[in-house]
Amino acid sequence: MKSGSTELKVGLFAILVISVLTYMTFKVGSLPFLWEKGYRIFLELDDISGLDERSRIKIAGVDAGIVERIDLIEGKARLVLLMNPDIKLYRNAKAALKMAGLLGDKYLALTTGSPDQQQLQDGETIIYKGSIADVDALAGELTSAAGYMSDLAKNLNAMFGETEKEALSETLLNIRDFTRDLNEISRDNKEPLNSLLTRLERFAQVLDEQGPGLIENLNRVVVSLGEKGPGMIDDLSMVAKDLKEVIEENRVSFKESVENMKSVSASASSIAQKLDRGEGTLGKLMEDDSLYDSLARVSKEAEKSVDVVGRLRTFMNTRTEYNSGEGEWKGYFDLTLQPDPEKYYILGVVSDPTGSVETTTRVINGSTVIEEETTSKIEFTAQFARRFQDLALRIGIMESTFGFGADYFFYDDSGRIKIDVWDLDAEEAKAEYAHVRAGVDYRLFKYLFISSGIDNILNSNRRGIYVGGGLKFEDKDFKYIFGKSPNISLP
Repeated sequence: MKSGSTELKVGLFAILVISVLTYMTFKVGSLPFLWEKGYRIFLELDDISGLDERSRIKIAGVDAGIVERIDLIEGKARLVLLMNPDIKLYRNAKAALKMAGLLGDKYLALTTGSPDQQQLQDGETIIYKGSIADVDALAGELTSAAGYMSDLAKNLNAMFGETEKEALSETLLNIRDFTRDLNEISRDNKEPLNSLLTRLERFAQVLDEQGPGLIENLNRVVVSLGEKGPGMIDDLSMVAKDLKEVIEENRVSFKESVENMKSVSASASSIAQKLDRGEGTLGKLMEDDSLYDSLARVSKEAEKSVDVVGRLRTFMNTRTEYNSGEGEWKGYFDLTLQPDPEKYYILGVVSDPTGSVETTTRVINGSTVIEEETTSKIEFTAQFARRFQDLALRIGIMESTFGFGADYFFYDDSGRIKIDVWDLDAEEAKAEYAHVRAGVDYRLFKYLFISSGIDNILNSNRRGIYVGGGLKFEDKDFKYIFGKSPNISLP
C-alpha cells in the first residue's frame, strides 16, 4: 500500500510538471491553445524565405495571430493564417514580410484595411501584398557599395600628397575665418541688411509689374527722338537766337525793371520795420491785444450761433378734424422749432368755425330780444414746451387765449396722449367753462398720422368726439422730397 502511494505521487507530480511546461511553452511562444477560437484567412506569396509555421502575425507591431500551415501550390507558398477572433480584417487589407532583426528572422505584417470595405470572413483570401525585403540582395548591394567606397578612398589618397593636404588644410582654415568674419558683419549689420533686402524686394516687385510698360515707353521715346530730334534741335537753336536778340534790344528796360524791384523791396522792408515797431495806425492795431481779444470773442459768438442753427430741427404739422358735437370741420397748421431735444416752440394757425359770437340786441313789439350769431375766426397759437423724457409740458397762447397742456409720448414718439386747456374765461360761443380737450395722435406712416379724442369736456352743449388726421414733415424731409421730385421746366 505504501509502495502504491509513492508511485501515485510520482505520477501526479510528472503530470503536473508536463502541464506547467506545456502552458509555459504556449505562453512564451505566443501560440494559441487548442481550445482558443479564431478564424482562418489564406494568403499566397511568391517567396517566404525565413518564415516558418507558427511564425507570428503582427498588426501595428501587436501580435494578432500565427501562421498555422504553409503549403506549396503551383510554385507559390500558400499560407493559412489563424487570426485572433477579436481582429477584424477588410477587403483592402495588405500583407508583407518584415524582418524582426538583423539575424534574418521574419514575421508577417498585416494592415487591417479601411472599415468602409467589406469585412473578410473565415476562409477568404488576402489579395493585396506589400513589397518584401530581400536580405541577400541587400547584403550584396551593401558589399558592392563598400567596395566602391574603398576604391574612392584609395583614389583620393593617391590624388592628395603632402603639399595638396597642406593647401587644402589652409583653404579650410581660410574658409573658417571668412565664415566667422561674415557672421560678425551680418550680426552687426542685420537691421540695415534687412532694410536693404526689403527695399530690393519692393523694387523688384515694382519693376516686375511696370517693367514691360516702362521698356515699351522708352522704346517709343527713342523712336520719337530719332524721328523728331533734328527738328527739335533746329527749333531750340532758333529760340535761343531770338531770345538773345530780345535781351540785346531790351537790355536797358531790364536794367530799369531790376532797379524798380530793388526800390519796391526797400519800401516793403521799411514798412515792415515800422509795423514791427508799432508805428502808424496798422502798427498800433497789431500791437494792441484788445483787438485780437475782440475778434476772438466775435468769432466765438458767431460759432455758437452757427452751432445753434445747425442743431435746430423744424417740423411742419397740418391736420383737419371733424367734431361730432359741433358738426363742423376745424383746420390746424403748426410749425415746431426744436433747438435741442429737451425744449421746443410751437407756432400755429387755427381755422375755428365757431371761434367768436356776435351778440345783437333788438326790441320787437316792446320786447328786448338778444340774438347771437356764431362766426368763424382765424386764431393763433404760440407755446413753449419742456420735455422730461416721455412727458412734455406746454404753456402759452392756445387759439388766441392763454392755455397750457401736457403730452405723453409712447412707441418711440409714434404715439402721443395729449391734454389741452385754454379759454379760461369762457369767451367762446355757447361756453360756460374753459375749453378742455383730451385725445390721442398716432403716426401710421412716416408722414401720415391720425387723431381722435373728446373735445370741450366741461361744456356739455358743445361736447363731442373729434376724429381727424394730417401730415407731419421735418425740414430734412422737404429736402429729400424736393431733391427726389422731377425738375419742372416752364415753356
